[in-house]
Amino acid sequence: MEKLGVIMDLQPLSSTEYIILEEIMCQQFLVVLICLFMASHGHSLRRRCRNRREIRYCMSVRVPKIISHLHCIINNNDSICIDKLRMDRNAFHTLVILTKDIGGLTDSKSMSSSEKLAMFLNILAHHEKNRSIKVDYIRSGWSVSQAFNECLSAILKLTPLLLVDPKPVLEDEVEDRWKWFKGCLGALDDTYIQIRVPSQYKPRYRTRKGEIATNVLGVCDRNLNFTYVLPGWEGSAADGHVLRDAVTRRNGLKIHEGNYYLCDGGYTNGKGFLSPYRGYRYWLKDWRGDNPLPQCKEELFNMRHARARNVIEMTFGLLKGRWGILRSSSWYSVKVHNRIISACCLIHNFIRREMEVDPLDIDMKEQMEYQHENIDVVESSQEWTTWRDELAQSMWNARSNN
Repeated sequence: MEKLGVIMDLQPLSSTEYIILEEIMCQQFLVVLICLFMASHGHSLRRRCRNRREIRYCMSVRVPKIISHLHCIINNNDSICIDKLRMDRNAFHTLVILTKDIGGLTDSKSMSSSEKLAMFLNILAHHEKNRSIKVDYIRSGWSVSQAFNECLSAILKLTPLLLVDPKPVLEDEVEDRWKWFKGCLGALDDTYIQIRVPSQYKPRYRTRKGEIATNVLGVCDRNLNFTYVLPGWEGSAADGHVLRDAVTRRNGLKIHEGNYYLCDGGYTNGKGFLSPYRGYRYWLKDWRGDNPLPQCKEELFNMRHARARNVIEMTFGLLKGRWGILRSSSWYSVKVHNRIISACCLIHNFIRREMEVDPLDIDMKEQMEYQHENIDVVESSQEWTTWRDELAQSMWNARSNN
């Protein structure tokens, strides 16, 4: 009988009993899953609430420090503001208004437009890294990067407002440097700004001196304001090629008939561009010290041409002296770096317009003391060569008479 009972116990279940047992197991498994989910969700909620309390506590401690640091820079005195941001307090607050009203810069939930612009100018002025700015301003690296990009876009939207419209030299000009160049709009030249590019592009960006840089064409007026800037060309590009691109592109450099810019010997003398005589002394250092005075009309023309064209050298000197990010290569991409160059030129014009006294300008002048139809082609012109000869002869005759 006992053997029979064991055998009966081992008999297979019927289909109905099997279905009932399967439903019971599924329900128990579902209960277990629900319990695990509730436990996990409760732990997540507790951890989230704890993090929120920690964030609230951290922000409550950080906000007074953030406000104090920003107040020290933009409100205490002009000396600190100029040292950190390259402009005085009035100019800074004016720029904040322009970037908000025209550039579209907005206050975020936890950061004001003034703080964003202060971080942006600090990075440009001193070439500060993200990790340094986030410590100084008590912000996260993501917040600093986001603010930088917002300010860069806002500044570039001010291009029509900040780029200066050049005015030609008039017939009644009395300043000795410019009175010989009637109709002149200013001067132009190129400069190299170091940049980081991928290895495969380095040969294109390598300059004659072996540096990896971008070729920037700058055009300025007599008051050291930029009237046109074209960044982005490779360091190996020829000056004439860059200038040809500037005058032929749709929104490029426009010169009305009868006006012109002064340029050095690397550019073609022709319609719209007046270059010096080649083969004669030209640079300012050639006329200083014990060097003899001009011995012919060509040298006299070159000397006066160099004195006037030196405004573009001074403008580039001010630009690089003001913005540390232009004096060494950065980790920004080529596209972003070119936008930064344009933004630096625009803010340079803004500072010269808004600040009556620029300490950097004074230092630069002391160093330099010692140291119509539009024209859309760049080509040599016999007409302009003849006009240059006549101008040089008139200079020589006036000097001989005196």
